[in-house]
Amino acid sequence: MPKAVLPAATAVFAALHAALASFPGPLFRSWMFFIMPLEGLVLGPGPGAIAAMVGGSIGCVNRGEAIILPIVALAEPVGAACAGLAFKGRWRDVLAIYAVMLIAYFAHPLGRALPAWCLWDIYLAAGAVLPACLVARRLSAKGSLRTPALPLATALSALVGVEADVLTRIFMLIPGFFYIFLVPEPVIETLTAWWVMGAMTTPIEALLCVAFSAWVGPPILVALKQKGIRCPMS
Repeated sequence: MPKAVLPAATAVFAALHAALASFPGPLFRSWMFFIMPLEGLVLGPGPGAIAAMVGGSIGCVNRGEAIILPIVALAEPVGAACAGLAFKGRWRDVLAIYAVMLIAYFAHPLGRALPAWCLWDIYLAAGAVLPACLVARRLSAKGSLRTPALPLATALSALVGVEADVLTRIFMLIPGFFYIFLVPEPVIETLTAWWVMGAMTTPIEALLCVAFSAWVGPPILVALKQKGIRCPMS
């Protein structure tokens, strides 16, 4: 693969991410959740995170939500990176990221006070880490992308990535103390309402993301491999 391909692809994904992130999404996040996992799958964890951070930050400012820029600048790169790590079969790294943030969340008094069941989709994604990495490793061992396992690998990796984005936002809001600046009084009652609503609506975004990744991801990966570009690129 020519050395210029990865920087050029990173710039293209950053631009796409910025364009999608400039508009509010159907529920909570911007439309970037469609492209974010693909950044990790195609570019790899590091370049995918860079594309997500640059694009997400630009989009956040463009849609007038600069107040949450620190959250976006961390959450979206972590989501892209986790999708890439899962697709590379690096389950230890992904589980460590999930574990650190979940432990920090439940160690915080607010994390223990808020309803734990509201994070059900994050628990599901954490449970999908090992299957995602196993399928991805078997796919890599076969050396061929023309297999029914490819849509499953992209779907599971996308689930891990998009929910890592959600978990990072929660991590920044509670253990990161951003609730002090963003949550009106009464804090517990407001957060509980947010959590219950998120438990019903955020998984819809995740489902849309997984379906889109399973549909669009495999043709992209196959087309790039036919051009001599193996993904993830890094």
